[in-house]
Amino acid sequence: MKTYRHSGTLGDLIYSLAIVKKMTPGRYVVAINNIENCVAQYGYRPDEVDPAHRGRFTTQDFEWLAPLLERQSYITDICTWHPGDPEPDVDLDRFRGTLFRGFEGNYVQAYHIAFGLPFMMQDYDTAWLEADPIEIAPVVVSRTFRYRDPNGDATWRDIAKDASLEKAGIFIGTSAEHQDFVRATEINIPYYPVRDFKEMADIIAGCKLFLGNQSFGYSLAVGLGKDAVLETIKIKPLQ
Repeated sequence: MKTYRHSGTLGDLIYSLAIVKKMTPGRYVVAINNIENCVAQYGYRPDEVDPAHRGRFTTQDFEWLAPLLERQSYITDICTWHPGDPEPDVDLDRFRGTLFRGFEGNYVQAYHIAFGLPFMMQDYDTAWLEADPIEIAPVVVSRTFRYRDPNGDATWRDIAKDASLEKAGIFIGTSAEHQDFVRATEINIPYYPVRDFKEMADIIAGCKLFLGNQSFGYSLAVGLGKDAVLETIKIKPLQ
C-alpha cells in the first residue's frame, strides 16, 4: 500500500490532496512536530518558519484533521509519523522545492510540477475535497490575523453591509478572530464554533459563498469547488 506524508501546515496539506486524489489510493501519514526539519531541507532556517506554524503539526492538529482525512474516498487510512519512522513512498513535502523557487503560481500547480503530473487550467476549478454539506448559512466568513490587506477593514465593512452578513452569514474560526471581525466591520455576524475540521468543511460545502483571506478556511473552499471571494495581499503576483 502506498503511503503519503505531509509535514504541514494545514492549508498546504489540503492543497496536497489535489494530487493524492489523482495518484494511487493509500495511507496518509501526518508528520508530528516536523515542520522545522521539513523546511530546513529546502534552504530555510528553522527560525524563518512563521511563528504561527512552529511546532506543527501538533497532536491536536491531527485529531482535528483526522475526521476530514478519513472522509476522503482516496485515503485508505491515516496515522501519525515521527522522525525516525520509515520513510513514505511519496514525500509530499517535496512541493517546497518548487514553491518560491522561481515559481509564483498556485499551490495546486506547485504540487503538480513537483511530482511531474500534467496540469491544465481546469485543474484550478476541479474539486478534490469530499465533504457532507451542512446548510447553516448562505455565506460563510473566515478571516484570520495573517495575510490581510492593510486597508482591508474598509472593504470588509462594505461587504458586510451589502451582503447582510448579520442575517445571511456565519463566522467560523477562533473566537478571537470573530471578535476582531465584528470590531472591524461593526456587523454582529453570528459565530459558529466547529468541533473539528470535518465539520468546518461540511459547513463550507453547504454554503453558497465563502468570504475570507488566505487561510485554512479558504483552502477548504477551493478544495470543495465553492464560489469564494479572497482578500489578497499584494506582495506577490496575483496568479
